[in-house]
Amino acid sequence: MSRGAGKIQATILSLIENDEDGAWTTTDICEAVYRGANRVEKKHRVAVSRAIRTMKLPETWAIARLERAGSAYMIFNRLSLESTAKKRWQSLFQWCPSLDYFKERYSHQIDKAADEVRSYREYFEADELGRINIEIREDQTALGYMRFSGAAEFARPIIERIQRLTERKNEIEAKLNVSPSPMLPSGNTYSTPKGATA
Repeated sequence: MSRGAGKIQATILSLIENDEDGAWTTTDICEAVYRGANRVEKKHRVAVSRAIRTMKLPETWAIARLERAGSAYMIFNRLSLESTAKKRWQSLFQWCPSLDYFKERYSHQIDKAADEVRSYREYFEADELGRINIEIREDQTALGYMRFSGAAEFARPIIERIQRLTERKNEIEAKLNVSPSPMLPSGNTYSTPKGATA
C-alpha cells in the first residue's frame, strides 16, 4: 500500500469509527483527506476511488457505486437505516437539497432503505449455512430477472456461483450429519438430524 493510499484509508476508518450512521461519497472523503486544498481535483478523486475499492472495511460497511455520471462511490453502514437512507439519497435523488427534504418528499425510499437493512440484518445474524441459503436465494432471484429481461447470456457467472455455494452447503450439512435443508426464509438453519423425528 502506498503512503497516500494509507492516509486515505486511515481517514475513512476514522470517519467510520466516529459515526456509525455516517455515509460518505468520494467527494466527501476527498474533502476530509485533502483539507487545505483549494479544490478537489481529478487526481484526488482517482486516488480516493482506488483506495476505497482496495481497502477492507469493517464487516457491516459496504461500498456502493452511485447511479450517477462518473465513477462516484459511497461508503455506508448496511445495519444503519440513516446511513442506508443517505446512500439512496445520494445515488438516486442527489438533486434533493437535503436529507430531510428527501425523507419527507420520498418517504417510500425510506421504506426501501428499511427493507435493505432488515435483509442485511438477517444475513449478518445468520450462521454460515443460513448465509449460504440467503446467497443462493438472492442469486436465483437475480438469475430469474436476467432470464426475464432477455439477458440470459450473461447468467453463466451467477450459475457457477450457485453451483459453488450448493457444493459448500452440501459439505456443511454432511459434516453436521443433517438432512439437506431447504432454502429457508430465516437466516438460521435448524435441520433435523438424520434418523431423528421432528
